Amino acid sequence: MTLTKLRSQEIRAAMLQMAATSATENKNLTVSLVIPTKNEAKNLPYVLPRIPSIVTELILVDADSTDGTVEVARRLYPKVRVVGQTGRGKGNALRAGFDAAEGDIIVMLDADGSMAPEEIPAYIGALIAGADYAKGSRFMHGGGTVDMEPHRYLGNLGLTLMVRALFGGMYTDLCYGYCAFRRSVLPDLNLTSDGFEIETEMNVRALMAGIRVVEVPSFESERIYGTSNLNAIKDGFRVLNVILQEKFINNTSSKKERIGWTKDEFTPAMRLLIEEATNLDHQRPQLPELVYINAVNSIKAASLDLLNQESAHPGVRRQQEIYRQSGDKMWRFLDSETGNNPEIH
Repeated sequence: MTLTKLRSQEIRAAMLQMAATSATENKNLTVSLVIPTKNEAKNLPYVLPRIPSIVTELILVDADSTDGTVEVARRLYPKVRVVGQTGRGKGNALRAGFDAAEGDIIVMLDADGSMAPEEIPAYIGALIAGADYAKGSRFMHGGGTVDMEPHRYLGNLGLTLMVRALFGGMYTDLCYGYCAFRRSVLPDLNLTSDGFEIETEMNVRALMAGIRVVEVPSFESERIYGTSNLNAIKDGFRVLNVILQEKFINNTSSKKERIGWTKDEFTPAMRLLIEEATNLDHQRPQLPELVYINAVNSIKAASLDLLNQESAHPGVRRQQEIYRQSGDKMWRFLDSETGNNPEIH
């Protein structure tokens, strides 16, 4: 028996014990489990029978599966509620499921077998202990993954560190979609994303809203059947767009804080945008043109937002004027085949 299988069995046994304890001590607690699906008929037999009894409502959001996914779900879990997805993307499916959920707590789980349903009580336990939002982490003690290539690990690490720098908190794993939260915080999250980036939107907005957030160790297995729709590069830049939008455009509270920014605060913010623009330029050959254009526009919009904020600090105002005078010339390297990166004044 491999170490990975041994660890998985140990975690599963511990979670089953926690499930029994939680279900006994919290008889009035209602829990909705939301699972988005598209042609997951082969995987569901490895997922639905393992759902712990503490789950009181299963919502399957199906994107017009053609392999009998809905029929298999109803056979395995007769009380399942099936919601038809009207839009496209994982985020759109999850938002439809959240809207339909009636439980006090909402848990989100993938249908491909990579997330262990036996871990659900650990997330619920964190909420019972006082948290509002519990997110999984593959990089905490007790967590792990066998389904992440080196380039995905490095990308996730970079984005995680960026969120910690921009929004605070101590996340160890940003791009992982195993989460549970109190349904009452949905208005605070105000979710809008349609794709895989919804996981980042949720994690960032939880920090911005000031709700109580904890991480729970989680083990990610390989998908059992089929291939993932995740595109590491394309979806990675969609995640980056969300981070930049939330920090520099959508975050009204941070706009108020930036009025008093000092030079030591303004310069790192501009440096971060320029570094991300440089990384984007390096990745350009691998990106669809539309994805690249959207990312460039997001960076430019974020820089304009920074430059248009009033400041009482003379040094910041001088820097803003310098950047404003350079205008789009500052980002010219993004529009050419070879780039001269802008200098940081």
